[in-house]
Amino acid sequence: MASPNPRAYFQRYPTLFAPFYGDDERATMLKTIVPNRVWCLEQNLAVGPLETPLRCVVIRLEDDSLWVHAPLAPTEEFFRLIERDGIGGTVKHVVVPTYALEHKVFARDACDRWPDADLWIAPGQFAFPLEVAAERIYGRTPAGVLGDVSDNSGVYGGAGRTPPWTNEIDVKILNSGSFRLGGRDVGLREATFFHRATRTMVVTDCIALIPDQIPPLIDPEKLLLVGKRSTADPTPAVGSPGDTPAARLAGWKKMTLLINYFFPEHEEPAPGAPGVVEWTDGWEDNFAAISGRLFVPPVVRSLLYAQDPAGVRAWADSVAEDWFKPVVSTPASLTIVPAHWDGPVENVRVEDFLRAYRWLDDPTSDPFPEADMARGLQPVIDAVFGTKTKADESQGSGLDLFFSSFPTLASRFKGGE
Repeated sequence: MASPNPRAYFQRYPTLFAPFYGDDERATMLKTIVPNRVWCLEQNLAVGPLETPLRCVVIRLEDDSLWVHAPLAPTEEFFRLIERDGIGGTVKHVVVPTYALEHKVFARDACDRWPDADLWIAPGQFAFPLEVAAERIYGRTPAGVLGDVSDNSGVYGGAGRTPPWTNEIDVKILNSGSFRLGGRDVGLREATFFHRATRTMVVTDCIALIPDQIPPLIDPEKLLLVGKRSTADPTPAVGSPGDTPAARLAGWKKMTLLINYFFPEHEEPAPGAPGVVEWTDGWEDNFAAISGRLFVPPVVRSLLYAQDPAGVRAWADSVAEDWFKPVVSTPASLTIVPAHWDGPVENVRVEDFLRAYRWLDDPTSDPFPEADMARGLQPVIDAVFGTKTKADESQGSGLDLFFSSFPTLASRFKGGE
């Protein structure tokens, strides 16, 4: 009798990401950030042929218990790496840090696996298309809603019990505005964390670093598919002469542009070839413009943070003051662990962190390639901010249009497979 697949799992709630709903499998990779104190686990988040790393952070508290941030797909491999094969220990705290589906969809599975753990959730949780009680989503009543005394809004502070780990891990709530979604207003919040003992900052979407090299779990077959110059070209088989490091790297860079802009500048319909898409010269420069540095990704910056730039600025200044203050005038630095793209990002100085938010004061100081924005994100932004034309009304509004754009990403790679 064959052993169960340790990478298999069932996704109980529908999402926009593979498998959307039902059975699938994912590999999990463990990284040690601080020996015996802080780790991250990685899986891939996929939409059709596009993949990007998704990260969970585990911290060992002073009582030797484990604090788990944004649990990943509930594979036996993932659970074993935490419980005994890589980290080892008893999970006492599960944290849902934000409203975004990919960071909370597996929280119930984690709670089922660790029934004695407390569940802590960020403020501003919502369900779509219908509102559902937290008890039904997570299978239990959260122990508390996270907040901090310096919360920018003054109204989204914590509720329920006070987490017993706040003497070790500081919490700051980032308010990034609100949207009309499914006929109601929803607020967007992210809980960010700072483990004082190891000077490790744990975040989800508020800052990122896109690596120049391919993350280790990205599927080579998908890299070779996306990396082609034209969708009409044959896709090289893994291990064939066409499977070169350059071909795979091109796939990673193009994946990055597609994920960030949806319809990037240099992905064009092929002249005289209906249904065929090809990449034109210049796309590598556009990748270079957003890679290899700390920044706020285009979707987050232009679609989310534009809702409440003052709230984002207040949060960034508070982080710089409270979490970087002891090291502002010394060679010391922080480690930041984002949930997406590269991580951990080590040796971050306060000037590096604040540079990622300089556009809050001067939007022209760190522009994204204009054509990349115009082709993909700008129509969504126009809809969200009410600037779309009457001819566009049938597309919906706000985040409804944003969500509806995801399935089109996969449809452009059918030719030439």
